[in-house]
Amino acid sequence: MEIIIQDTLSLYKEMLSLPEEERREFFSRELVEPFNPMFEIMHMPKTPEAMGCIEISGRDSKMIEMLERLEKADAWNNARKAMGTAVDRFEKASIPLPEKVIVGIFLGNPEFLAMVEGYTGMGSIPGYIQIIIDPNEKNLPKLNACIAHEFHHNVLFYNAKWNFMTDVTVGRYLAVEGLAESFAASLYGEEFIGPWVTGLQGADLEKARRITSKALDVKGFMEVRKYIFGKHPMMPETKGFDMPFCGGYAVGYHAVQAYLRKTEVSIEKATIIDGNEIMKSSGYFEA
Repeated sequence: MEIIIQDTLSLYKEMLSLPEEERREFFSRELVEPFNPMFEIMHMPKTPEAMGCIEISGRDSKMIEMLERLEKADAWNNARKAMGTAVDRFEKASIPLPEKVIVGIFLGNPEFLAMVEGYTGMGSIPGYIQIIIDPNEKNLPKLNACIAHEFHHNVLFYNAKWNFMTDVTVGRYLAVEGLAESFAASLYGEEFIGPWVTGLQGADLEKARRITSKALDVKGFMEVRKYIFGKHPMMPETKGFDMPFCGGYAVGYHAVQAYLRKTEVSIEKATIIDGNEIMKSSGYFEA
């Protein structure tokens, strides 16, 4: 499998040398164009704002600081190593993989990412991974685990036999996120899993488990997503919905962990098992 790590470091530096009025066109042409097929499939605007990226005008000093932190952490070389490690695990398990994956590290909007420790990713379209990050001491050590999480999405959806928009159920979506985070944990350890899991514990986790246990068969992306993201400022339909923020991520992780312990199936082999089966066989939702 071909792995391409986009040189966004050089591209951002070049963009910062341009007059502000020329930057949006440069951002769209040079940084985003390799991901055009992903944006077309997702029907998503190719703008920094839609991606959760930092504004490309008026925040030069912040962007320079971000790039320096990423460069000091050797983020781009580490991304390549993380991808190689993840690919090796799936190849050894004989799991089919996309022919090519391009990985882009983008500078995130600090305000947008404040609820998730300053980083997130997109990897649900096979062949494309974007990491959006406001680098700091807490999230830089977790960058490789985030890449592994998003690559797992690539592999799962490359092998999936169901349509994400129409056939997704709460159970399948829980499995998508739980499997991805479990794969990351298997590579780097539980101390590096994301805040979308670790941020929910105790009574809040139990509340999320109880809510999702009654909705595993709910179907269709627009209805299902509120069970995954919970109360989210970008999702008006979750207003008044009692699901804790990112509740589905945490529930999915713990349910997958329960399934892996119960069945002794490897995380790689579990990737190609239907998520509905994983959730219902996990025992996690039993009273």
